Amino acid sequence: MASTNYSDLALSVSALDNLSAFGRASQPSLAVSHNQQEAVQQNNASMPRPVGHITSDIGPDPGCSQTQIKFDDLMSQEAVEGIRFDFAFGYRVSIPPAPQPRTYLVKIFDMTSGLLLWQAEMQSGQTVIGQKKFLIRYRLEIHRDGKLLFGHDFDLKGRKVYAVIPDGGLGDNLAWLPIVEEFRRTTEANVTCVIGEWIIKLCADLYPGLTFVPVDEKPLLHQAYACYFCGIFDAEHLDWRPIEHQQLGMQGSVESILGLPTAVAHKCRLHTGSARPFPEPYVCISSMGTNPCKCWNYEEGWNQVIRFLKACGYRVLDIDRDSELFFAGKRYAIPTEAENFTGRFPIQERIDLLEHADFFIGLPSGLSWLAWEVDLPVVIIAGFTLDGSEFPTPYRITNFLACHGCWNDSRNFFDQKVPVWCPRHAGTPREIECTRAVTPKMVMDTIMKIPQFRQQTAHMILKQAQEASNGQA
Repeated sequence: MASTNYSDLALSVSALDNLSAFGRASQPSLAVSHNQQEAVQQNNASMPRPVGHITSDIGPDPGCSQTQIKFDDLMSQEAVEGIRFDFAFGYRVSIPPAPQPRTYLVKIFDMTSGLLLWQAEMQSGQTVIGQKKFLIRYRLEIHRDGKLLFGHDFDLKGRKVYAVIPDGGLGDNLAWLPIVEEFRRTTEANVTCVIGEWIIKLCADLYPGLTFVPVDEKPLLHQAYACYFCGIFDAEHLDWRPIEHQQLGMQGSVESILGLPTAVAHKCRLHTGSARPFPEPYVCISSMGTNPCKCWNYEEGWNQVIRFLKACGYRVLDIDRDSELFFAGKRYAIPTEAENFTGRFPIQERIDLLEHADFFIGLPSGLSWLAWEVDLPVVIIAGFTLDGSEFPTPYRITNFLACHGCWNDSRNFFDQKVPVWCPRHAGTPREIECTRAVTPKMVMDTIMKIPQFRQQTAHMILKQAQEASNGQA
């Protein structure tokens, strides 16, 4: 599955990220543990030099992407007596300096529950920022001398709002962009989506209601009424989401951040309608993942399934970006019996192949999301994620007799920079046993449930019968 954290996110803000402290800003950041740093260095040392260049047309490169944004020092909303506020990084309230210092009582309420979340006396020259970065319907009140000077109820309608999607994995972007669109539709806000340039080129024209800014431009979020970060957060940034992402999956986690109903499947709009590339029936597969925990680790499993598909009259195309990868010195390569359609070419070309395939077989990763977006039946060979982590599919395969579901364990946080992410059994004989326990029989039995496969085999049987009959005649 695609997964993005904010280890590489750099923010520049002008206030402390603290609920009850005043002063200047510190920059939130994440630290990678010493052991993980060593593992990353070892992994990088074993990786071959990349061939070609990942351009803005080709797609994201999760291994090297960074997200850097800045907020305006001047908060976008004016309250009273020069006091300014907005909701660009939690709530932000700033009292301007004054020759004659004044004291204000500032109160922050949650409009949904009516609870008083915070109150304190603030003086001239002080600023406060709320810890919670996800959507909360705040009410701000400013009092002086026992009188209410100003009140503001949070309302996104017609306001300038930013949604930041880090340019991480393919699946992240495909999963979260349609949720940002649903957020725009339901709130009626003027939403700017900060996202990778590759997906802007791919499908931004299909989202005319959104404004897009490439994340690589390190944008200044100018005059933002509110801003939200769409992502999967580790223990250092738990206040950036209301519910553990492990409980909600990829789409549900961002729905909760944006205050939307969870457990609703949203598909990304993509350009389809290409010409069929060749007349033979074919299947697309993706055998490569950004970490071994995502891969199907049953020895020769892929080739056994491919031989089965070929016997049923299918061509089998491997459409991964890379034909080989190295993790901790071990080589991972596409199955030898698949047709090699790998390469660093635009995502749209993979869409053109997928839309004419009978079905797709893949992993908890981005190309599986892409296949689902174009309405293909998707077989997911899974181990480290549980049902509900990705999109809904009736063709999900997990062997529950082996260790499984570590991604959904809130005690763990998926770190794809670790060469082999197996938080329970790394370095032991049980390492990544989750997919080693998925057998070719399980995959083939699942394939046989797909209507398109049944139609193809029925057609092939009929054709063989007709050929036999003609031969006898």
